[in-house]
Amino acid sequence: MSKKSDVGDTLYVPVSGEIMMPRDKVVARGGQFILTEAYCPLGHSLISDVEIGGHKGIRFIYTDRDGERETDVVISPVIHKCDKKVLKGQAFKKGETVTVLCPDCKTELPILSTCECGAPVYLFFIDKQLHHNYGHSFCSRIGCVKSSRLRFSQEVLRGILNEHGF
Repeated sequence: MSKKSDVGDTLYVPVSGEIMMPRDKVVARGGQFILTEAYCPLGHSLISDVEIGGHKGIRFIYTDRDGERETDVVISPVIHKCDKKVLKGQAFKKGETVTVLCPDCKTELPILSTCECGAPVYLFFIDKQLHHNYGHSFCSRIGCVKSSRLRFSQEVLRGILNEHGF
């Protein structure tokens, strides 16, 4: 499952082909891949002390499109999981689309693409250098069955390339 590459330790993740992540940013445990770091575009850590499934979660602020409602949320750091906890505020309903912000600076996270459901797919980073190649993403429509779980940005980008025949 993992190998040593020519450029140092790299974790090869068997998802949609071969995904490469720095070994110190993703832990493989029990057939799952768990993020150990997460950052907003300004470099603030998104890792929370609140645990989900025994792992420190990733914290965001969800707002409605008008910025009138705000909910403090922690999501699972496990790739392809969509477990979350609401820390403060009211949970958004299934089908609603949210804007995703950093809880420290309130900066909106970058949008990687548009999901098949039509909602933005948000991106966050697992290194302070903000490499898109090492990003992770999720759909901003609550309950989207296609993409509401955490996904590697490489996986999402590969799907876009395959879909459009590049």
